[in-house]
Amino acid sequence: MCLPLMGLVFGTAVTNAQCTAVDSFSENFDAYSCCNMGVVPTCWNSILLNGASQIISSSQPASGTSQIYQNGYGAGKISIVIMPPITNINAGTHRLRVKMKANSAGYLELGYIKDPADANTFFVITPITITNSSYDGTSERTFTIPTTVPDGARLAIRNPGTSFAGHYWDDAVWEPIPNLGTKDIALSKVDIYPNPFNDVLNISDIKDVQTITISDAIGRLIKTIEKPETKLPLNDLQKGIYFVTLNYKNGNDKSLKVIKN
Repeated sequence: MCLPLMGLVFGTAVTNAQCTAVDSFSENFDAYSCCNMGVVPTCWNSILLNGASQIISSSQPASGTSQIYQNGYGAGKISIVIMPPITNINAGTHRLRVKMKANSAGYLELGYIKDPADANTFFVITPITITNSSYDGTSERTFTIPTTVPDGARLAIRNPGTSFAGHYWDDAVWEPIPNLGTKDIALSKVDIYPNPFNDVLNISDIKDVQTITISDAIGRLIKTIEKPETKLPLNDLQKGIYFVTLNYKNGNDKSLKVIKN
């Protein structure tokens, strides 16, 4: 059950009671029903800014009867759904798995938030482009989380208000990363070199890599490279530590830490 809304300067936040952090969760939202604004499961939170919409929707969910819906375009109409506190957010042992769809070309962001009542403490881990309008074979996404995410932060999904789409997601699971299978073993042999590097980073094998994302040391997305090649020109980066994530066409991803001289 959700507690009364708490006022923010530019919107509202639903802040549920403090809950004990867990090491895994599975949520299909079926204990909640349409259509009050800002409703999220117990131990989750929601932030709505400038008239953005976030409800529980019953419009053809991936399973059961309910799912999350986020909408809002322009003028800072931002919605953030914040997941429950977890003990191992930065352990590198677990992943987030979730099914997503949008009623037109959609865009969300997976990230973390330091203060569940302050939208300004949200940091992007990776962008999420959604082109499927139904829950089909492409709707399930899996995300690994950088080990640089600070202790006490919460995973969150933000609609930044840059798409007219209505975004739906369901069956959110925080789970152990499965044991390496044959395909994963092959992925683990990919090398990125030299490390440290100056201006160009080389990748030994980009077969089946769809995109590459570059994040800084605290997990903020710096750039996304579509159709990458084996040589990545990164002379525009400042000196420091970065995470290079290879996003494969089959939904797997692999993150490696690199240092820019």
